[in-house]
Amino acid sequence: MPEDTYKGFAERYDWMVEENPIRREFFQSLFAKHHVAKVLDCACGTGQDLLMFHSMGLEVFGSDLSDAMLVQALQNVCDANVPLQKVDYRALPENYHVEFDAVVCLTNSINELLEDTETFRALRSMKSVLRADGILVFDQGQTDASMQNPPRFVPIVNNRDFTRLFVIDYAGDVQTVHIFDFLHTAEKSDFKQASVRIRIRLLDSWSQMLRAAGFTEVAFFGDWDATLYDKESSRRLICVAKK
Repeated sequence: MPEDTYKGFAERYDWMVEENPIRREFFQSLFAKHHVAKVLDCACGTGQDLLMFHSMGLEVFGSDLSDAMLVQALQNVCDANVPLQKVDYRALPENYHVEFDAVVCLTNSINELLEDTETFRALRSMKSVLRADGILVFDQGQTDASMQNPPRFVPIVNNRDFTRLFVIDYAGDVQTVHIFDFLHTAEKSDFKQASVRIRIRLLDSWSQMLRAAGFTEVAFFGDWDATLYDKESSRRLICVAKK
């Protein structure tokens, strides 16, 4: 069993979560357009998006491979009665015998698979639990534009009590994100560090891989305001792929 990457970090993960009305509107509009009533978040983390989808009146299911993240998710969604399972998103059909209107895999989760063969396996797995014309949604912060001058230091949170800094190392098409957390309250001073490895895949790679996985229609957006993805300027890559 591989080590849980998020062990020791999961309890602090939500410290960088902020309400984003534009992101919420993106999903509301998208799900209305595609008649989504039942959604699976197959890398649900601490469950914050499960709560957002539940608040939209959707039937929501959550899964993750990290025990540490699922512990936090269980605490966060306990009042919403959202079913949670420990499931590898490469093996969804073995664990879910129901068709979903949408499967989401958000915030770079799909890029924690470093090998193309495993990513292709994951895409096929996600597609297999979608109904006809169902949609897959995933997003990442790496874009054609941002990788022209890859960032080394990325400040994430900096307030009176807490600072989070990402320091990124690059090795070919893999980046290692070192997460540095500094707690500096009047009562306590503390420092913790964690690391996550991420595969860098950009527009052309995703287009080819999604077509090979059998998705019939693929759209890419450059931000949560639903602007179309632009290789020269977009700072986020959001994919919506139809089965």
